[in-house]
Formats: sequence, C-alpha cells, structure tokens
Amino acid sequence: MFTVGALDAYFCDAYTDLVAATVSSKSRQPTITLPEWVYDIKFPIRAILEEYDHANWRWRMAARKMMERENVLSLSTIQALFNKFFRKGHKFFRDLLDTWISRPDSKIRLFGVSRGDYLAMADADKRAARENAGDRLEDRFRTIFQRRHDCIHNCDRPRMMPQPLDKGSTVLKVVQDVEYFVNRCDEHIALEFRQFLVGIGCSAATIARTGY
Repeated sequence: MFTVGALDAYFCDAYTDLVAATVSSKSRQPTITLPEWVYDIKFPIRAILEEYDHANWRWRMAARKMMERENVLSLSTIQALFNKFFRKGHKFFRDLLDTWISRPDSKIRLFGVSRGDYLAMADADKRAARENAGDRLEDRFRTIFQRRHDCIHNCDRPRMMPQPLDKGSTVLKVVQDVEYFVNRCDEHIALEFRQFLVGIGCSAATIARTGY
C-alpha cells in the first residue's frame, strides 16, 4: 500500500512540475508558443490570487492545488496526463518497450519475456513480443492497483475470502516492479520535457530556470 501510494504521489508531483514549469516558462518568455491544450488546464483561482515572495511560485502552487485531490492509479490516466508533453514515437508506454525490455534489470513478470530471449529474436518476433509486453505491463499494474484498493477499502476481501500471500517475496516483487517502472518513467519525463520546451521555443536560459 505504501509503495503504490508513493507511485501515485510521484506521478501527481511530476505532472504538477511539468504544468508549473510550462506556465512559468511562458511568464518568463512571453514569445514562446504554447499548444492549445495547455490553455484548457484549469487552475484553482485562490491559488493564483495568493501573494507569493516569488512570482512564479503561484504557478507551482496552483498546479499543486489542482492535483491535490487527484490520483493516477491507472496506466491510462498516466498516459492521458503525460503523453501530451511527449513527441510522436516517444509516448507512454508501448513506444518505450524496446528500450525497457532490453535493459539488464528488466523482469519477465513485467514484460512476459526475458532480456536475453528478446534480444535474440528477429524483428518480426520482437514486434509480437512488444505487443504482448504492453498487455503484460498493463495487467501487472492493474493487479497491483486493484490489490492496493482491496487492502485499503475491503480489508483485502475482494469477494468472499482474504487474498493469499502464498508466494515467496510477493511484497518485495511489487516494490521492485513499482521502483523499476517509476525510475524508467522519471528518466523519460525528464528527457521528453526538455524536448517539449525546446519545441515551443524556450531559450536555453528559460529551460535552465525550470530545473530541466
């Protein structure tokens, strides 16, 4: 439960950072051209009208307030929030599977195929393996998120009886999978957001002030 809560907090904070950095970049450099969807983001009025020691803090606080009651406990929600910032061909999650499966620390339970077997495949087989890996990744996290929900809201009783923890290191494996997933996403967000800022016309000085 703590691990899934940390995942939720990470993605909420990461989205807050992207939104705040985007709007504050526009404030610092009015000549940049924001995509239309940015203008549809709804900020709490109170957070914008508060007095702050630093002008651009209003955007960070407004974005934080916006996400205060949200959660991102589904892969589709994560995709909907972040993929707008990413280039075509670099979207969460299927565009990234070739790189993720090829890492030495990838797990069969996440992707349904080992790194060694995947790297030895012909291109056609790799495409099929990635299609299956996308489904496996979604199933794995759907199960993790649902188990967390059952533990918190139903005392781990989704139907008629408590769920077993009958396999060794069950909790440890969940922690490892969440850690792997969040670390890979964090690396990708940092890379793609910089590309996003360059694409909307931010100068090097503006990008440096966003922290990316």
